[in-house]
Amino acid sequence: MKVVASLLLFLATSSTSTAIRLYFNDSNSGASLQNSSYPSHNIFISNGATLQLTNGASITAPASVDDGESAIRIDDASFIGVNGTITGGANFGGIGVTISSSRDGRQTAQASFGAAMAVYGGDAARKETTQGGDAVQVIQSGSRATFDGGTIVAGRGCSQEVCGVSNNGNAIKVVMGEVIVKGGMFDGDFYNLQGSIQIYGCVAIDDEKKDEDGRMRIKGVLSDGSSIDVAYVGEEEQLEIVYDESVCPPAVAAPTIDTSGVEFDSFGKNSFMLSVLVSIAASLAMG
Repeated sequence: MKVVASLLLFLATSSTSTAIRLYFNDSNSGASLQNSSYPSHNIFISNGATLQLTNGASITAPASVDDGESAIRIDDASFIGVNGTITGGANFGGIGVTISSSRDGRQTAQASFGAAMAVYGGDAARKETTQGGDAVQVIQSGSRATFDGGTIVAGRGCSQEVCGVSNNGNAIKVVMGEVIVKGGMFDGDFYNLQGSIQIYGCVAIDDEKKDEDGRMRIKGVLSDGSSIDVAYVGEEEQLEIVYDESVCPPAVAAPTIDTSGVEFDSFGKNSFMLSVLVSIAASLAMG
């Protein structure tokens, strides 16, 4: 771990579990976790501190018999995810990253996720019906998460019979606060209670062809070129699409066939039209 300036870092071991907790809470300093694996860790960033995850560092929250703590929790502080992996605790699906601002906080709680980041909600256990963990949640006004890329995957929920079919977590959950999506690969729902979500790209809300649960879907291509197709749970008025035509896939033009100099009788004309239809169908099938 690389510590810059006079960062105050406190390390404590919980007496009730094997969790190791790291606290970053010096607003005058910055820190970087890099080239390391942090199993059974909970990371707390607060009081204006800034933490950067780089060089493939990996943080995994401990498995829990209850809801547990997030792998990373950001309170009135900043997190910069450059290159690494974050995983919520297993069993009772734990949350990957939580971003929160206190009511009297003087600094916006913010987190950014780059193309080389991966965040996973914790998977539930099959022994009983349990909820999968959310990958990233924003829970207070004044908090913001920005996705320029990365892989964001909801934790699998379980019933007593099977996992991954129901009770899954969310890729993004917004209770209050703001989420900005410009890129990334998302596996899981976008849940929005009282916050706002902005999505940049050649994207549309498909509220006519809802999924089997009656939820509208967000479909298209994000500004980084990644495809998105996720269910949206929330009020449509709280979802803003910032349309970018430049990333739209090119339209596929129908083939043109030169018929100059061709003479038809009634039989030949019908045969020719059939060949045209076959040619168009073949062209569309090839993309």
